Amino acid sequence: FGYDHRFEAYVPKDRRLFGYFALPVLVGEEIVAALDLKTDRQNGRLLMQQWSWVGAGKSARGAGRKDLKRRIEDELHRFQKFQLGD
Repeated sequence: FGYDHRFEAYVPKDRRLFGYFALPVLVGEEIVAALDLKTDRQNGRLLMQQWSWVGAGKSARGAGRKDLKRRIEDELHRFQKFQLGD
């Protein structure tokens, strides 16, 4: 995918690039972002700790990036319902 992923939970905080538990996001056939999410079960929410554009997402601009963001956010809403049992 042209993206080197590193699980950063064991990396000192000041040396992390994408966050404690960042995971790559695939849109179509491209990795476009790395998202560091946290679950707030008490309040029933999925929290965005950090959003980093990578690969094709990093080079996307204007309407292209807005479209990527909308597509990712739509899936995050679905994932939140799955993760939290809504």
